[in-house]
Amino acid sequence: GCYSQIGDLKGLFGLLMVNIQMLREKLKVLDVSYGTGTGNTALIYHQGKLLALSEVDKPYVLKVLEDGDLQTLGMLDYDKRLSHSFTAHPKVKCSALATNIDHHMSHRVISKDGFMNDPVPITVADPVMMHDFAITENYAIFMDLPMYFRPKEMAKENKLIFTFDATKKARFGVLPRYAKNELLIKWFELPNCFIFHNANAWEEGDEIVLITCIEDPDLGMVDTSNNELLEDFTNELYEMRFNLKTSLASQKILSAPAVDFPKHRKDGTGIVKFDLHAESETGKTNLVVGGNVRGIFNLGAGRFGSEAIFVPRQPGINTEEDDGYLILFVHHEHTGKSSVNVIDARTMSAEPVAVVELPHRVPYGFHALFVTEVSDWALFTLLPLRRNNFKNKQGSEYLKCQANCKRFKITGRLL
Repeated sequence: GCYSQIGDLKGLFGLLMVNIQMLREKLKVLDVSYGTGTGNTALIYHQGKLLALSEVDKPYVLKVLEDGDLQTLGMLDYDKRLSHSFTAHPKVKCSALATNIDHHMSHRVISKDGFMNDPVPITVADPVMMHDFAITENYAIFMDLPMYFRPKEMAKENKLIFTFDATKKARFGVLPRYAKNELLIKWFELPNCFIFHNANAWEEGDEIVLITCIEDPDLGMVDTSNNELLEDFTNELYEMRFNLKTSLASQKILSAPAVDFPKHRKDGTGIVKFDLHAESETGKTNLVVGGNVRGIFNLGAGRFGSEAIFVPRQPGINTEEDDGYLILFVHHEHTGKSSVNVIDARTMSAEPVAVVELPHRVPYGFHALFVTEVSDWALFTLLPLRRNNFKNKQGSEYLKCQANCKRFKITGRLL
């Protein structure tokens, strides 16, 4: 058996399900030796390991076989130094991995050799939902947002276990990345908001700049079976500035359309100059810092996409920042068909480089990752669709879309 999904756990019934699962674990009816998480939120490559991540459990190590299939090797606990859950969105910078741990809000740095440093606990008044964080060259930015873990309100008001409190302000903590304790953290306040995903962050003089997506705090709206809710779901791109000298914070909106799942080149983490690719209402928006729209790829009426991944035209070679491709999953709500779209990131041409129809639906809301194969040109993306059955050594279902960017040939199959 496995744990129920968070989105299914509403009201008293949801609370009952959580307690039943805890009882099953205590009575050893539920075997948790292979993990309790789904490993289906995001993926990252670090220290020669491909990791499948979900913030309710430890990372799972995957192996890509020669035929392109996937094998789950097991959980990663960093020589037993990791005894709790792991973030879904760690940050790789200079071969080091920075992590945040949700709810208890700890920060840890993992060296390029895979050594996990001691945690730096960060004090917050209440358990909050913190799905993401950000780093610069020298700092880590944490978000203490008023999306609280409140089981009582879940039972009384038939809500999800997280409740947004509009009377509270949003707090952002800036901590030196290699601090040994939280004494050096500096907190800033801004109007209340909720954030799932940050785009990037960097340093400008005395200021820390954070580019982020402010979301509609009504998590109940995330219902992909309701097209009206999908189209009304609002989220906007913001620039936030935190002045370490004056202790003042400011923000401004960068985008008019709703955007989320912002991505940049993987070598641009924590630096100021970058192009940002973000999902808009029906298309992909290419922005530069300052919010000037460089190009929009319109997916068309009734079509919605997920996270677009940037792939350099020539992997491993330093070229212009936008010299490459955007690859994303697209679903047509009217026909029920899904496809992979390959877009020229430099031109954002309305004519895609390639479109591959898929035999199965790809759900919204998942993240993707490209892993370079033996060939310098062949790349594929892994999208986790459901939890692994680790006891039976069966891998998750992953969608593999293999693309030869040099010849613009793409094939897709569901493993």
